[in-house]
Amino acid sequence: MVQSGVVMSSRAAAAGNTVLVEHPSSSAVARIVGGGERVEFCHGGRGHTFHSLWLRERSTTAGSVDPVNRQRLYEPLDVDADLRITWCRVSESRLLVEFSDGHHAEFLFDDLAEAIRAADGAVGEEEPPAPEPWVAAGFHVPVVSWEGLHGADHLDATIAALDAFFRYGFFVLRGTLAQPGALNTVAAHFGRISATNFGTLFDVRAVPAPVDLAYTPVALSAHTDQPYRRPTPGIQFLHAIVNDAPGGDSTIVDGLAAIRALREFDEQAYDVLSTLPVEYRYDIGTDVKVARAPMIELRPDGTLRQFRFSTRLDYAPAADPDVLDVYYRGRRWLAAALNDPARQVQFRLLAGDVAVVDNHRVLHGRTAFDSIRRRAPSARVLYRPRRPRNNVDTRNAATPGRSNPTMTDSDDEVVTFTANHSRRVALTDATVDMHGVPAA
Repeated sequence: MVQSGVVMSSRAAAAGNTVLVEHPSSSAVARIVGGGERVEFCHGGRGHTFHSLWLRERSTTAGSVDPVNRQRLYEPLDVDADLRITWCRVSESRLLVEFSDGHHAEFLFDDLAEAIRAADGAVGEEEPPAPEPWVAAGFHVPVVSWEGLHGADHLDATIAALDAFFRYGFFVLRGTLAQPGALNTVAAHFGRISATNFGTLFDVRAVPAPVDLAYTPVALSAHTDQPYRRPTPGIQFLHAIVNDAPGGDSTIVDGLAAIRALREFDEQAYDVLSTLPVEYRYDIGTDVKVARAPMIELRPDGTLRQFRFSTRLDYAPAADPDVLDVYYRGRRWLAAALNDPARQVQFRLLAGDVAVVDNHRVLHGRTAFDSIRRRAPSARVLYRPRRPRNNVDTRNAATPGRSNPTMTDSDDEVVTFTANHSRRVALTDATVDMHGVPAA
């Protein structure tokens, strides 16, 4: 029996009977089921069953959360394990609930509807756009004006940058200052710079015994950077100050597209590469960094979390030879696909350009160049993700002159950035390159 806006009997709910409530001017209906353990809720033609503890932990009633930081003011053991819903009703816009411990809470229909959409796998309003795999044919490099990020239309420019980053895994900032140290300002626009074992900023020069192949003039195949770090750098900032050396064009390729193609071509190899832990090692004797993880790291829902591909420093475990047969077959297929000109975009950065690359998805490289010395001041940026996209106009992420930690991983985890400062300066008849990765 229905009574508009009021539960007929809390005792009925406790006894396990269903109790239905609705409101005469609302399309919402709520039903207590399971002896008060759950509420079935329907609004706008969509329904869902909410757990009593799920509702309770989302209560914003005074005393439940801190009014400033929105963190809960209680621990899990402070709430009864067998918490029940004793009554509920619906108003024009809210679901009202009372729990067996006497706590009252209200939930906006819109918030519940958003939770239902998220449970169904839909992208929420605060989620960035879904990644779109791409290949070279017909693809145009996304370019965002650095001046635009600070002008009257900075919100539009910020959204354009974030949209390109999340959809395609990279974009190019055009028009930054083409001078040493300018990358500090660029990186700080997106997050707080944090030091590594290389320092806050570090100069890399081509030397007879380089600590990394990037610090030589040889061509570099498609790779992700520093997979031996935990966490792995999330974004690469590649800054060109002067570009007058022959060669050294940038190459960019979408790892996500290659991974999906591998799954279609050789699902067995895809399964092994996404489960077999690989050792990634940086070892110069005095400095050792080691991490172990699958080459293709997936989220619980099967989507890509991180792609680690650096074939000069990866070491498979001594697994069953049959497993390694599949591993090396898949690794070889990816190496060919990722360096296929049909997949790669090759371009030349102008002075003042900054290539901003998702190091967990997109691979970069470079063609060989004519140089005997090279330098690369670099910085790392750590930040905790913020709401990245649709709320950009209401948060400091779009405020000129302030740190803007807006380019985030969708898992709300700490993401590490690496800012690689690339430049070339003529020295007599030689060239100094400020980084061996895409400095062109």
